[in-house]
Amino acid sequence: MRTLFYAAAFLAMVLLALVGCSEKSQSPVAPIDQSIQEQSSLGKCTITPVTVNLHYPVGILDPGVVKLVGRKWILKNVVVAETLMTTNELVTGKMIHSLSAVMDKNTGEGPVWGTYTLTNAGSGVWKGTYTGWRSKMPGSDTLFTLPLKLFGHGESGNVQGMKLFSNDVITAWGTPPVGWYGSGEGYIKSRGHH
Repeated sequence: MRTLFYAAAFLAMVLLALVGCSEKSQSPVAPIDQSIQEQSSLGKCTITPVTVNLHYPVGILDPGVVKLVGRKWILKNVVVAETLMTTNELVTGKMIHSLSAVMDKNTGEGPVWGTYTLTNAGSGVWKGTYTGWRSKMPGSDTLFTLPLKLFGHGESGNVQGMKLFSNDVITAWGTPPVGWYGSGEGYIKSRGHH
């Protein structure tokens, strides 16, 4: 019996050492709590909530490919500059993203995905990806809603080594889109005291 107890205790210690900073909270749909902090044998993780108040395009840097193929609009690597305003200066700044999408010619609906680089005012650089689905807003033929899931990691500066998770909702108009704005909720995950 005592041997079983020691074996279970040893297994638990090894498991805690391997798990480290739990990745369970990575899901962008997990609830966000300002007081969340995780302890582990490898260090402390801090979860910092972020509200994306508004983001909107300020220019097309590269028109990429936009073409109608059969019954589908294809957008590939349309490079857009956006202004991003949030409740946290680590995520507030200028975002450059490469947008791709496939939209039904008649409904305007379909998948959307892309990559982004976000530079904040403190010269920190995030790089990441996003995915979502564009759907018609009920009662409208020209307005669309796009729930997006974003993931990013801090590449340099004051966000080096951090992770960013966000759920964002965009309102867009036109097929292909001629404009949009968005907002959302998310969090920064960092080790130690940031």
